[in-house]
Amino acid sequence: MKAARAGPSNPGSKEIPVPKDPNCLAGLSFVFTGELSSLSRDEAVELAKRYGGRVVGQPSSKTSYVVVGADAGPSKLRAIEKNKLRTLDEDGFLNLIATQKEQEAIRESAKEMERREKQAAKQATTANPTAKVSAENQLWTARYAPQTLKEICGNKGQVEKLQDWLSSWSSSLKSGFKKPGKNGMNIYRAVMITGPPGIGKTTSAHLCAKLAGFTPIELNASDARSKKLVENSTNIMNTSLDGWMHGGNKTNAAGVTITDKSCLIMDEVDGMSAGDRGGVGALCALIKKTKIPIICIANDRGAQKLKPLLNVTFNLSYKRPEAAAIRSRILSIAFKEKMKIPANVIDQLVLGAQSDIRQVLNMLSTWKLSSSTMDFDEGKTLAKMNEKYSVMTPFGVTNKMLGPQMFSPTSRETLGDKIELYFHDPSFVPLFIQENYLKTQPSRIRNTDGPEKILKHLELMSKAADSISDGDIVDSLIHGPNQYWSLMPLHAVCSTVRPASFLYGMGAGYGGPNAMSFPQWLGQNSKQSKLSRQLTDVQARMRLKVSGDKGEIRQSYIPALFPHIVQPLMDQGTSAVDDVIEVMDEYFLTREDWDTIVELGVGDRADTIVTKSITTATKTAFTKKYNSRDHPVAFHKAENLGKAPKKLASLGPAPDLEEAFDVDDEVVEEAEEKEDDSDDSPEHDSLIKVPKGKGKGKAAAGARGKGAKRS
Repeated sequence: MKAARAGPSNPGSKEIPVPKDPNCLAGLSFVFTGELSSLSRDEAVELAKRYGGRVVGQPSSKTSYVVVGADAGPSKLRAIEKNKLRTLDEDGFLNLIATQKEQEAIRESAKEMERREKQAAKQATTANPTAKVSAENQLWTARYAPQTLKEICGNKGQVEKLQDWLSSWSSSLKSGFKKPGKNGMNIYRAVMITGPPGIGKTTSAHLCAKLAGFTPIELNASDARSKKLVENSTNIMNTSLDGWMHGGNKTNAAGVTITDKSCLIMDEVDGMSAGDRGGVGALCALIKKTKIPIICIANDRGAQKLKPLLNVTFNLSYKRPEAAAIRSRILSIAFKEKMKIPANVIDQLVLGAQSDIRQVLNMLSTWKLSSSTMDFDEGKTLAKMNEKYSVMTPFGVTNKMLGPQMFSPTSRETLGDKIELYFHDPSFVPLFIQENYLKTQPSRIRNTDGPEKILKHLELMSKAADSISDGDIVDSLIHGPNQYWSLMPLHAVCSTVRPASFLYGMGAGYGGPNAMSFPQWLGQNSKQSKLSRQLTDVQARMRLKVSGDKGEIRQSYIPALFPHIVQPLMDQGTSAVDDVIEVMDEYFLTREDWDTIVELGVGDRADTIVTKSITTATKTAFTKKYNSRDHPVAFHKAENLGKAPKKLASLGPAPDLEEAFDVDDEVVEEAEEKEDDSDDSPEHDSLIKVPKGKGKGKAAAGARGKGAKRS
């Protein structure tokens, strides 16, 4: 079991035999559990793979041997008893290496696979004599691209779903995409295929389209896919140029007769950048009205620019195929190219390339130029040279850092490798370590017991906590005003590497009793920011009645207000609502401020206790009465209460402070008002003619008479 993997008790005490046959373990599968006495887990796994064996994580009925060591996992022991598997200790495993011969059945299967490949090549040459010459000039990735669904490695279920969706396209189009079908895909006009590169997404899309009778039209990152070009260059009338020119007289590369049906394949959709401005939006509009199937392909489903496509497409997630799913295909290609490469070397290359089939073929084609054989060490070196760098999640980094093998005596990771794990996500990894470093069962104390074990555990926890505190000091220098970014390696050691070196052992990912949790600091920090913002609002309203700052409001005034605006509702219920609202109005507190005061409570006044003590009827009555009344407002802006008052032009510009009137100055307001009224009256305006004095009734009648004559 992985949980007990803390290093052998006597490393290097037993001699490793050298077998006569380098593939003596070919065709056998092994499961390792527990701790061996002289070999570490990594050394034992590498030894089995070196001589052709296959190592799996969990025992099953197909497992050949289970190598059992000390402190074996209970679940694996139960699986051994259930499936009646053969077990070996460390000595038996080493003896098996010295005596086991390669199984003849594996060789016969390999020869049969080679004959089948040669026969397929012979048939292709007979049909087209020039095919052999042109095929030799092709890249292996194009030359050995799958021609049938059986040749696709992994993701069989997803490929079958895609084929079913394309096969039922005609019926879905006739029904208006209202019948979901057995997979629920037939209500969508497009499919989104997502997954890592090199696992066959584009190949499966082309192959399924051809086998379903469609002519695939591909647009990838090398094509311009702006909004205008997407709208103009894609024909959505369910016809293709090949079908219009050739009709049913020609066949495509898959041997399928070319018809008037086409399928649009938008590859690398997540690569639509500034040069493809508006392309994603135009593609969404195209999908909503298309009459041909559209297959979108992307690497990252969570990309921000793909959000509009997620609502109009059915998502098919492709996963990295396991080495066992790729091995037979790579071996058949190697046999066809007359390369002698053992299966364990193929597995090593697949693991190094992270199941990227294209990269494995490119590595083999390059190696073929200099040699036709490859042993285990050469394969390991080649895989290391071409190893793909992948970003681990904080969960994976924490599992690996706090796991039992990272700091074991037989660990091969250097300090630089451990610091490199921190840089996968330097913002989150320290938080994950701080959240989960106390949840392990440290390997440093597994040989102690009683009070000594408890004391040693406390000492290790103290050292780890001190190191995390030092990491916080370094982090304040990094993100401080001077921004010493060169201290990040030191921060990696203090916040991640050193705490894990004290408390590494069985954790969440290695069978430990405590599950890994997401950093609670993030949620608490967000809550603190929200409460601080709300407390600022409370202090701004109460400042007309109190003189304290925000800290004093929190520590002194809110506890003093609690018995007057919260406790009565807990004790007296709805009868105390009026008194509570009256006290709140005195301090200009709103209903939201009341919720803030309750949420800021601690101890016996915590919000969880208070909300349980106040009945629902009391809360409802309190809210209704508060909303039905008018309340004093501490401050307001003029625009909130209507139009702002207009400035009076007659008053002129505002005087400076030095020219302000004194209180003792005499100002004749009435005279100025009368004078202003006389100046502004229409009688004194030369541009306005006022009719001579007549009665109001006569003037009005005269106006009506003139209006009647004009009309």
